[in-house]
Amino acid sequence: MWEMAALSSDDLVDDRSKAATTFVRNHAKDHFEVRFLVESNLTYVNKQKASFGKLRAQLAGVNSLLIEATSLSYPELLYLLTAATQECVKSISLLYVEPVGYRRTIDNHLCDHRNFNLSENRRFRSIPMFMTNLSEIVTGQAVFFLGYEGARFGQAMQQEEVLQPWRKHIVFGVPAFESGWEIDAIANNVDYLSSNDQIQYVAASSVSAAYRLLNELREDDKENNPVLVAPLATKPHAIAAALFLIEHEAMDQAVLLYDHPDRSDARTEDVKRWHLYDVIDAKSN
Repeated sequence: MWEMAALSSDDLVDDRSKAATTFVRNHAKDHFEVRFLVESNLTYVNKQKASFGKLRAQLAGVNSLLIEATSLSYPELLYLLTAATQECVKSISLLYVEPVGYRRTIDNHLCDHRNFNLSENRRFRSIPMFMTNLSEIVTGQAVFFLGYEGARFGQAMQQEEVLQPWRKHIVFGVPAFESGWEIDAIANNVDYLSSNDQIQYVAASSVSAAYRLLNELREDDKENNPVLVAPLATKPHAIAAALFLIEHEAMDQAVLLYDHPDRSDARTEDVKRWHLYDVIDAKSN
């Protein structure tokens, strides 16, 4: 039993989010809801407008925290982990539930079986506390964790032309959650890749492996240039990116690039494997 749990206050869009939320409510003594609205750059705690200080106050004196990562958006996850770290919460766990499958858009064309309808209305923009003007920092390494939606990477390259000279590492979730799913991710992104991109493979469900990769890339750069992280793939990879940003964001050693997608309703099907990640294990194991 955890002392406190953090949940999304957004509408639950699929079976796994509902299942994960039910589990969290039943296994924590208390809980609160968090929501970040990208249009206004405002955070809400229990449906009330809140500063980051208010979010920290929710965790003051808490020794164990369970974060329902399945349904939280990336900014919400990042803020919660930052607040928990600054409040020195001793035990931080994150719950993520895999789906059996993802919703596809299938028409009558042979290639349509690789089309997915997971999100829309995407635009890369900064969020408070993690804002960076890319044109004002030294060119470094850019790490893109990619999933099924190749348009997200393509949009990043089109919208952020300043990234063209950056050294790019493209990370695919291999092994995938299910055998064969990695082919969909690679096929849907291949048109946006260049011959100079460095391809990396990290297990789709592994927070620790993704975290180690980011640290290895940072340590291998003897000039200590910044590492830009774009978590556009699995939630475990997004958790790793958040931990890396929290540790190295100071002095522009790590910067965030994110597109804030609106998640489609019923974007996944049913419930499969459950994962419980511990922040200490994510860093050391």
